[in-house]
Amino acid sequence: MRICMSFLARGHVPTHYNYLVQSAIYHRLPGRISRALHEKGIREGPRHFKMFTFSRLYGDFTRDQEGLLFRDRAYLCFSSPLERVATEVYRSFLVDPVMRLDNAELMVEVMKVVEEPEFTSSTLVYTLSPITVYRKSDDGIRYYSPYELEWGALVDLNAKRKYHALKGRYLKSGLQVRPLNAGLIRVKYKDNLIMAWKGEFQMRGPKSLQRVVYEAGMGSKNSQGFGMIEVKGRRMRDLLSLE
Repeated sequence: MRICMSFLARGHVPTHYNYLVQSAIYHRLPGRISRALHEKGIREGPRHFKMFTFSRLYGDFTRDQEGLLFRDRAYLCFSSPLERVATEVYRSFLVDPVMRLDNAELMVEVMKVVEEPEFTSSTLVYTLSPITVYRKSDDGIRYYSPYELEWGALVDLNAKRKYHALKGRYLKSGLQVRPLNAGLIRVKYKDNLIMAWKGEFQMRGPKSLQRVVYEAGMGSKNSQGFGMIEVKGRRMRDLLSLE
């Protein structure tokens, strides 16, 4: 389930705001659900998936020393394959339409549940938030580029694990994701600098697996605001019917 929102924005949003948005989402969930997601998530072997993701903030803004100053509207999407989680976020914004990010105040103007796209055997997608995959070792964290073979293998493995965690079964076929036009961006989350890639990608694989990745996010750190994708041709303003 995917929700997209248009906000009337006032004040400066910090340049690196992922943690603030994530915290705002957790605080909009009932305490029991919020704690369960944050502390446990959905288990798959030794791994725990939070099973939600969110987009970057979009809109007309300028950058200065204080961060991002929005001139009018800001746009944000939230997505989860857990319908209860997405429903609670939706209800929360109906009750309290104001989201505060540091010194900025964003008030919901339009909010819509987005109709799921049609997936084909080969789906063209673009990032609403950048994709990151990595491996940890004794030498530290190694982030991979989509132009490296390891990137595709890690994206596929991550997608299969999410599918298994949600559905309780494994798929024989995997997910193949190929970059068409991808660029590196660096995002600070708390004190960590994360390497991630934005752009356009070609996604091949079972439609059910594509759907899980669409709803839960592609790659790692989805609940920190990474890996939200949208089908090419579906713009955020169109999804909100603002044009």
